[in-house]
Amino acid sequence: MDRYKIKFLTLIFVCVTSIISAQTFNKVKIANDIEMTENMDEVWTAISNLANLDKLVPEIISKTKMVGNGKGSVITLTLKNNELEVIEKVTKLDNEKHIIVYEMLETPMPISSYKATIKIIPLKTDGYKISFGAVFKVQDKNRETMEKTIANFQKTLLSNIKKQYNYEQ
Repeated sequence: MDRYKIKFLTLIFVCVTSIISAQTFNKVKIANDIEMTENMDEVWTAISNLANLDKLVPEIISKTKMVGNGKGSVITLTLKNNELEVIEKVTKLDNEKHIIVYEMLETPMPISSYKATIKIIPLKTDGYKISFGAVFKVQDKNRETMEKTIANFQKTLLSNIKKQYNYEQ
């Protein structure tokens, strides 16, 4: 009888290990940027206040709610297409260097360990670059969809900022 228990437990262990390894999350990096020439201080004010995301990306976010201010603040975003919520926390805010870093605490998306950095980098010529990078973990089966989703969010935000603050039509 003990021999059968050992075989049974071994079989269970192998099955559980297979299931866990089949659900391995892989690290993904997505980055986009734009160059601008106008209104750097205004742009930084808009970007660094994540409570403005519903105004900067109305195509994707219908509502934002912020608790706190600056580093440590928690932002709840309501997604426009399904009314689900994403909760983010600002983990770094450096107004002098124009860098904001935030992490997703909760998301309906099939990703984990999401961390994003938005920064403004002065250029040697006139103007500056806004860089928006994100790192997250995702299962292979969701990788392509999540890469497109995150890249689309970044590109939409950057494009809207350029239209709104760089006076492009």
